[in-house]
Amino acid sequence: KPFDLAEVLMRVHNMLEVRLLHEVARNYSKMLESLALNDPLTGLANRRLLSDRMSMALVHARRNQSSMAVVYLDLDGFKQINDTLGHGAGDVLLKMVAERLVATVREEDTVARLGGDEFVLALWHVSGADYAATAALRAIEAVSRPYDIGGTSVSITISAGVSIYPDHGEDAETLMKSADLALYEVKSHGKNGYRIAGRTGLPG
Repeated sequence: KPFDLAEVLMRVHNMLEVRLLHEVARNYSKMLESLALNDPLTGLANRRLLSDRMSMALVHARRNQSSMAVVYLDLDGFKQINDTLGHGAGDVLLKMVAERLVATVREEDTVARLGGDEFVLALWHVSGADYAATAALRAIEAVSRPYDIGGTSVSITISAGVSIYPDHGEDAETLMKSADLALYEVKSHGKNGYRIAGRTGLPG
């Protein structure tokens, strides 16, 4: 059969087109996966990815007879920011808060946004209550520094509830509930601090 340049070019074109389609499909799949596992506003882990990461951290902690911790965080007075500066400024603030929280933890730890102004730190391996308390304090201090939003200086504080495996629960749901209850105690007693589940007094 004589050499047909047009046919060869058509085949090459078809191969490139198929490859391109595969690449588009792969990128689309990655995008869908990212949307399924990450908060669309901040890029942080969402509730589903947090659940997966906590499961892994708990398996690791059980196997190594070690501890892991949950820090449940909630911004103080975020509604007021939205009401006075608008939701656009509120979204910018949430993104900045997310960046600061990520900067306070280790690479193996997980920072998640549950929605609204609620965040969670899942600390992969902790030496005990003191380490978890230090992590909570670091987060509070980082978030409490002023923000520049469109030339306006904005200040906000954050409250934190801390729970530790296995002291305050042996599964993710119990640990989250324990941390949430500790957070509620902080919110009820002046905010802008942390509490470790089951402890009296409000350090921080």
